[in-house]
Amino acid sequence: MSFQGFSASEFDAYAPPRASSNAFNRPRLEAREKAMALGRVMQADATALALPLELRASDEHPSLWNKRSVTAQWLFLWRDAAARRALEALLDDGRSLQATLTDPTPFFRHAFLALHIDHDGVEVSLRVHGDAWVDARNLRARCASVEGRAELVAAIRQLPEDFVLGVSDAARVPVRDVTDATLDGAIAAWLQPNQWWSVGWPLSRSVVLDQAGALEEPILAAFRALVPIYRLVAWSRDNDLIAVDSALAQAQVERAAQALEAAARDSAWQTQHDAEIVRRRDLAATETRERLASMDRPRPAFTRPAPTPMVDPRPAPRAAPAPVVVARPTPPAPPKIVLPVQVNPEAALLAGVRVQVKSGPFAGKVGAIVERDVRGAKVSFGLLSARVNLSDLEALPI
Repeated sequence: MSFQGFSASEFDAYAPPRASSNAFNRPRLEAREKAMALGRVMQADATALALPLELRASDEHPSLWNKRSVTAQWLFLWRDAAARRALEALLDDGRSLQATLTDPTPFFRHAFLALHIDHDGVEVSLRVHGDAWVDARNLRARCASVEGRAELVAAIRQLPEDFVLGVSDAARVPVRDVTDATLDGAIAAWLQPNQWWSVGWPLSRSVVLDQAGALEEPILAAFRALVPIYRLVAWSRDNDLIAVDSALAQAQVERAAQALEAAARDSAWQTQHDAEIVRRRDLAATETRERLASMDRPRPAFTRPAPTPMVDPRPAPRAAPAPVVVARPTPPAPPKIVLPVQVNPEAALLAGVRVQVKSGPFAGKVGAIVERDVRGAKVSFGLLSARVNLSDLEALPI
């Protein structure tokens, strides 16, 4: 399907009030698909020019990669996976965890050719972010050389006159006005790590809406015009102005040393860990033996039981009848006189004493004192226990 251009509703979906809403994912998705269709043609053109680039696009919905706000749609043409792996050790060196969490996307750490869509329009550009410090240093090294700067200025001035060059948050100049001085000025203004250095072709929203599908070939032509600039700016083994190869070799040596150090630490820890396990196992075995020894009491000596005597099965002879003895009557014993027991109420009401309740809800019941304190006594009436005032209790005689 041929390119039909971008619509007003697609531009409106990137407006700041709508950037965090999922309600506008559909028009943003349509804009993304149109950009990807152009990007596949751009990628094929780059491959034909012996420049292997990988095609990616940013999320059209709020996500971690865009900080939950889709204010723009990016189409990236950046280094392929093999080239990125070559720079991975250097690009991640010194990058803090906070920086990674704040800006987790890896795209900005590489120079790339882009198609950028936002509320105000479209731009085809070559961009280098401050986080792409390998490419940034390579660009600065080229501009620091008289020959390198002259080569870059000549390539930039060959771009169509609608192209501009500059740094974000600063005025950009038309490419026809680019000189050694203006290029040096743009490099000097590129001070903050979150700034962009870019050269590109900006198209306003009104122009894009007016020309619609007729912009397909001009956009592809603008991309092809930026490829020579990309070759001069982006680092590669053929465009290494900062001796990255030696830095990569040093990084590999450092990583190997770190790996050996980590392996030695792991081995030492494993040895210590195994020794501690053996020590604890031996200690547990010793404690078990000691505990079993303390529980092993000496057994009593075995005693053989005495033999059972033989019983004569014959009946025993009858004994002679006992003589009859007439007993005289015994006079009755005098009655036993029981004297009343004097009980001290305070001294007798102790634990274990049998008592009888004189008054209250348990009046007449007999029980035993379980415990006593200054407030009263706890009395057990068999299955029932209750607390009774001392004044309501009477000790029974033993």
